Amino acid sequence: MKWRTKVEIGQGADPIDYRDEVLVLGSCFADHLGDKLAYYQFRHLANPFGVLFHPIPLGHLIERAVEGRRFREDDLFEREGLWRCLEVHSRAAGSSKDATLKGMNETLNTFQKSLAQASHIVLTLGTAFAFRNLDTDLLVANCHKLPQQQFHRELTPVAELVRSLGHTIAVIRKNNPECQILLTVSPVRHVRDGLVENQRSKAHLLAAVHQVVEGVNIHYFPAYELLMDELRDYRFYKRDLIHPTEQAVDFVWEKFIEAWVDPGVIPVMKRVAGVRKQLAHRNARAAGSSRVAPGEPLKQKVEALSAEFPFIHFEL
Repeated sequence: MKWRTKVEIGQGADPIDYRDEVLVLGSCFADHLGDKLAYYQFRHLANPFGVLFHPIPLGHLIERAVEGRRFREDDLFEREGLWRCLEVHSRAAGSSKDATLKGMNETLNTFQKSLAQASHIVLTLGTAFAFRNLDTDLLVANCHKLPQQQFHRELTPVAELVRSLGHTIAVIRKNNPECQILLTVSPVRHVRDGLVENQRSKAHLLAAVHQVVEGVNIHYFPAYELLMDELRDYRFYKRDLIHPTEQAVDFVWEKFIEAWVDPGVIPVMKRVAGVRKQLAHRNARAAGSSRVAPGEPLKQKVEALSAEFPFIHFEL
């Protein structure tokens, strides 16, 4: 007897291997994917300016980076002792104006290089609801808990999402013609909008994404459908009933591997995971006591991986 439906996922063109560089941007689900890439020591960059849920502010930030438009002092404002910017997440905020501005521009340089060099760029879209700043008439990446009367909340129409995504993809492609672009819709639900409104939002994103995918040689990965249709059970959500559990994230990651990771690198991933587990076991034994030195077999495994892939590094 069948107890669940299966989401069919085709094999991706030009799958990821350890020679590639992956850039992951967008909602908090992008952070989950970035964590997995980090665990297996793929070369990657994930959400350098923090999570961005809406595709239009995300597109504005990508365009800024590609054009090399540095942040200026008038892009910052102070609230609750921290200097912030409406174009980025609060993760970039800092207590010193000069240090915050310097850090943001250094991050912008890193982001610019990644956009130019990445072999694969993943855009994970979270919501079609946006907040428009009434002073600038621009959609912001984050409201930073400013007074509600400074913003107008709106649901972006599908046509506007299609136009924005198309423009963002054109900017990426002009800067990096050879990269593979993957679009996905985050399965994380925005229940603060309301359950009905969340579904409207996801529907707008899905409609827009599939129009863009049909019109351009880009790809879609069904993270949303894997949670909504293949898992389809609250046991795969954390206690907040919003965010996926570690088990659910692992399931989606396995599907991503099947579709978008070169089978030839699976043995390397297993070697990296083996070292991770040995290090975790060693650190657990060392808890509350002096640090345990790595054994010779573990050191040999680490040195062999680093010799093959110089960017792979472990703290021994």
